[in-house]
Amino acid sequence: MNTFKKIGLTALGTTLVASSAYAGELSVSGDAGYTWSSESVGVTSTDGVGYNHDVSFSGSGELDNGWTVATGLTITEDSSLSSSNVKLTMGSIGSIQVGNGTGGTGASFDGVTPYAYEENHDGMKTSTVIDNMGAGLGNGGIDYYSPAMDIMGASVDFMLNYTPEASGTAVGEGGVSTAHATYASGQAAGVNVAYGGIKVGAYVAEISSDAGTSGSRDEDRLDATWYAKYTAGPVSIGYQIAYLDEGLTGAAATASTSAKTIGTANGQFDSEMMSIAFNVNDSFSVSWSELTETYDEQDMGTVADADMDSTSIQFAYTMGSMSIKGYQTDTDNPGWDTDAKSDEVTEIAVNFAF
Repeated sequence: MNTFKKIGLTALGTTLVASSAYAGELSVSGDAGYTWSSESVGVTSTDGVGYNHDVSFSGSGELDNGWTVATGLTITEDSSLSSSNVKLTMGSIGSIQVGNGTGGTGASFDGVTPYAYEENHDGMKTSTVIDNMGAGLGNGGIDYYSPAMDIMGASVDFMLNYTPEASGTAVGEGGVSTAHATYASGQAAGVNVAYGGIKVGAYVAEISSDAGTSGSRDEDRLDATWYAKYTAGPVSIGYQIAYLDEGLTGAAATASTSAKTIGTANGQFDSEMMSIAFNVNDSFSVSWSELTETYDEQDMGTVADADMDSTSIQFAYTMGSMSIKGYQTDTDNPGWDTDAKSDEVTEIAVNFAF
């Protein structure tokens, strides 16, 4: 009996010694605050007071060869897991990330024009083209990020993604993505180039249709975007366009007076956004942005195109760990429905970081 005890203790001691060779640390950070928002649709208005908090856990460590491993997860207001990931950084080779809810490589191109508080589409009730770059590739895939490279005085970096099953379903340890009804695998690529105060970039993602299904998708899904930003002192201006086609078939034309939803509507969506942000001082900034998204049913003119227009004015004021931010976003023809009432959303948020 004593012999077995000794064996157990020896094994435990060996495990502890082996683990101590990997030096790492864990940390917790977060933010919390209050929000007030008001929404006016036509002549109807609603108001509400809410709260927000995010708690983030992160850990990192360095391997013997100098590579680093980092992991993180974020818990939001309803105590649900918002995102989690594991990232391996391989020095000058770049880094590989696998996770859920990270947005994948497409998150780097989700409304990259300058703003003071939130992207323009965050104040809208409609899921927009610019908000769907790389959608379906944020879970169950591999993201590669290159280090920044100096090429003729410009800083260049790129990113790649491969997702074996582009279902958008979160994947756990040793898990396999749930099969999508009409999607198969997907891949994406993006690049950023910065030179002085100018920065440009482009991104494209493609998800193959699943020929083995009987769904209404007869072509691959394709979304793409490019942008340009220029910063001079306290002023930054930006322009971005995007394109999305779900590859869906549709026997009947969609009327311009009906609401459309990305993911279920046939035809294509085009997006154009521009904005300007100004840092009044180190604590206070303001911005203005305009977003126009066009739905084209692609039925040789049978159905008129429908434009959804959105304008957002924002501000942000920071005092140490406390911030006061707000926006007012007005949207005409929400849902690409030319009969829909205009939607105006106003939000004020007081936040504390810890």
